[in-house]
Amino acid sequence: MSKDQKLKNTPSLSGFLKRTGIIAVILSFSFSTFSQKVIVKSEEKVIVTDNKQIRKISTSNGLHSFNIEYKGQIEVTDDDKDVKSISPGGYLEISKTTFGSRRSLLIEATSSGLRKEYYEGRTKTDYNPDGKKWLAEILPEVVRSTGIAAESRINRFYRQGGVDAVMDEISRLESDHVRSIYGKLLLKKDELSNSDRISAVKGLSKEIHSDYYLSEMLKDNSAIFLKHDQTAEAYFEAVGGIGSDYYSAIVLKDALREHQTSAASISKIMKASRNIGSDYYQTTVLSNVLEQENIEGPVLAEIIYTSKNIGSDYYQTQVLSKALEKRELSDESFITILDAISDVSSDYYMATVFTKLLDNKLHDNVNTKLIILVDEKMSSDYYASSVLSKLASEQDLNDQSLEQLASAISKLNSSNYAAEVISKAAESKNMSKAKLLPLIKAAGSISSDYYASSALQALAPHVKAAGKEVKDAYRVAAKKINSDTYYGQAIRAID
Repeated sequence: MSKDQKLKNTPSLSGFLKRTGIIAVILSFSFSTFSQKVIVKSEEKVIVTDNKQIRKISTSNGLHSFNIEYKGQIEVTDDDKDVKSISPGGYLEISKTTFGSRRSLLIEATSSGLRKEYYEGRTKTDYNPDGKKWLAEILPEVVRSTGIAAESRINRFYRQGGVDAVMDEISRLESDHVRSIYGKLLLKKDELSNSDRISAVKGLSKEIHSDYYLSEMLKDNSAIFLKHDQTAEAYFEAVGGIGSDYYSAIVLKDALREHQTSAASISKIMKASRNIGSDYYQTTVLSNVLEQENIEGPVLAEIIYTSKNIGSDYYQTQVLSKALEKRELSDESFITILDAISDVSSDYYMATVFTKLLDNKLHDNVNTKLIILVDEKMSSDYYASSVLSKLASEQDLNDQSLEQLASAISKLNSSNYAAEVISKAAESKNMSKAKLLPLIKAAGSISSDYYASSALQALAPHVKAAGKEVKDAYRVAAKKINSDTYYGQAIRAID
């Protein structure tokens, strides 16, 4: 059976689509050389089948069926009413059946030019005039509904009036799918200036309402836009117009993965990511940014600041922990992380970040701020003491920081944990009078005689080597112990 006999017929594809009203579900089946989409639109079904060379489009609603199959590059006349050329080996088949009445058309590229055949039912009829007339009726709507001849049509409109003329035609196209085809081809035109591309992507982001097709178009052209800061800004503004968190994240991660981004581009990615409502997807974007090699200084600070938009303690601490993996972080970066972690309500996740932060050698201002946050924000003695113990044993605290530490210790409700922190602080080799006095006072505030005595005994070696003022303070603290046994152990430790 020839191609001619396989065809069906119809007067108008786009009018058919409009009448049946388009909305609903897309099912995609993808293989290495074949894919199919079934689109259910109220009572209508549209099937799009692709392999590497042939594309088929079928629509049906029980009363009408419309089928298009084509291969190769197709160019239509300037009035969109006839086929001008088809690349070698290519063809176009159009058929429609309405209430059992079928019309079909085949146009094939041959060595001698285009061969055009027209059928009514199974009967081959002269192409002129009926076939030509039918093609002229349906082709304008076919090209606007399918993407057939898209490249040649874009070139025609661009010659007539530049980007504005192409965008005017795109606004008349029948679906986001076809608009995205035109958008991809337009944005790839070599002759476009940066201002042309900016104008085009702004217009396309308004014309294409499907998040999927808008994201695919943007991904397909990211390399072109990310070459220059000006076009990159327009690109990420368009990304900000994607309503789906999933597709927004995909586009932003693709830009980071596939292209060497500048500090300015990363800043724009941060801005676009703030429109993502999902904590998970925003975290994936920020984590991908942190994997870039050129993240430092103001850019890192902006990433950390952006993490404050994440409502989930779990996901925010993931970002902050990843930020702490960057090498040679500055004091400013540490302070920015502490500012961000103050929004976390979970003691566990706060302690997770603090513990990772304390793996670094911190300066006095950072240590002091960290202690204040533990004191003011953490309600769990367990997590607070674990952080304070690590800080006391691994950081070289100045007098101010140690006084702040002693104040935080005295506010712990657990005598056990308070004594543990004091014991860790006592492991320091450099214990001046200014450091010992607040720790002794904190030990004296412990309510348990056993743990108060244990804390004082941990400080005793330093007290023995100190002057009279320190020893007197130690004895005053020891007198608060009611148990003669534990009091005696504390006093004998300095005698």
